Amino acid sequence: MHTSPVPVLADTSPLDLFDHACRRLLERGQEFTDTVLDKIRTEVPYYSDPVLAPSDLRRSVDTGIRHALEAALDPGRIVDVERYTRELGIRRAEEGRPLDEVLHAYRVAGSECWSGVISAVERDGVGDARHLVRVAEVVWKHNDRDAVMLADAYRQVAKGVASRHTERVRLILAALLESRNEPEFTRDAAAMLDLPLDGRFAVAVVRAMPPYGHVPDGVPDVRGIRILRQARGQCDVLVAHLGDHPLDTFASGLVSGAGLRIGISPVVQGLDSLPRARDMADLAVDTCRSDGEIARLDSRLPDGLLVSRPDLSAALAHQVLRPMYDLEPADRDTLFDTLRVWIENGGSAAQAARHMYCHRNTVLNRLRRFEQITGMVLSRPRDLVQLTLALDAHLLLGPGVALGAGGAAHE
Repeated sequence: MHTSPVPVLADTSPLDLFDHACRRLLERGQEFTDTVLDKIRTEVPYYSDPVLAPSDLRRSVDTGIRHALEAALDPGRIVDVERYTRELGIRRAEEGRPLDEVLHAYRVAGSECWSGVISAVERDGVGDARHLVRVAEVVWKHNDRDAVMLADAYRQVAKGVASRHTERVRLILAALLESRNEPEFTRDAAAMLDLPLDGRFAVAVVRAMPPYGHVPDGVPDVRGIRILRQARGQCDVLVAHLGDHPLDTFASGLVSGAGLRIGISPVVQGLDSLPRARDMADLAVDTCRSDGEIARLDSRLPDGLLVSRPDLSAALAHQVLRPMYDLEPADRDTLFDTLRVWIENGGSAAQAARHMYCHRNTVLNRLRRFEQITGMVLSRPRDLVQLTLALDAHLLLGPGVALGAGGAAHE
């Protein structure tokens, strides 16, 4: 790419340095757009997903950069920035993009542009880049103002610009579930959705598992409970206003099946708690070990802890169960199954034997072998807790988790 000669700036002021850098970035054109785009895709996973990312992302980033740099050189062009920002907020809301992701990408782009300004000054050697700190406050104030403008335009759409009621509900739900919203927006959302601001809510995530799973159409009909649905491809989010009903009523009205897994959050108080409830429902569905399960996080808290920190869970499984992988696979699986059945039957060897169609002494012999191999003692409470958690990590994260964590645990 052809660039103009580097000017020699005498007694460069911070504004001179800033103007020079903006011109250099404009000259770089698509090359600099690619740099910003790569940064967005690296730091915002939503935008790195080829299915989720907006199809006009490159054009949108290029237009935004150009407007911002031109307005920095000519304040009269600020109207272009304002128009672009509002249009971006409206467009992303109409597409149903999560507001948090849109704002995150917008701020990453702004940060990368500022890094480009500093690099241009340092690379061209036209002055001390540290002097740019004098214009940084103004730049970031403009960036924050534009982000607020984008969010306001987005929320205006979410408040009722969408022509159909179902679309409006979907957009508002998306904002409530994906963002940590301001109290004013939450109050408006409560009024528009006809929900109590401080009501009792629960969230369920219905996940279709490839290749044959499909989320059901429509909303479950649970007597006495109003349920709103946000469809997200192969993952539905159900928001239930429980009223005075217990969580059991909501859970009993959900039906899973082949290719489906459902996770249910504990009860939360208030609409502003929906993002946390959604996170807990996602965690609950991650504890499912097979299709057709309906998992309530409040009854699977240990499993929730394990899947929320798979790195630590893998390290625990490696520390406790690694010696088991020196056995033949069939022998190892028999010992794992025996321990699992024994734990599920309250530590009763007789009950475990009945479930496994073997003699009680056979169960006891297998448990003694397990103790000898791992060095753990089942009669010691702390050892039993570690063994139970390690076995659950083995079942939740995959049979090879103990081996897979080995290198990371000791390097």
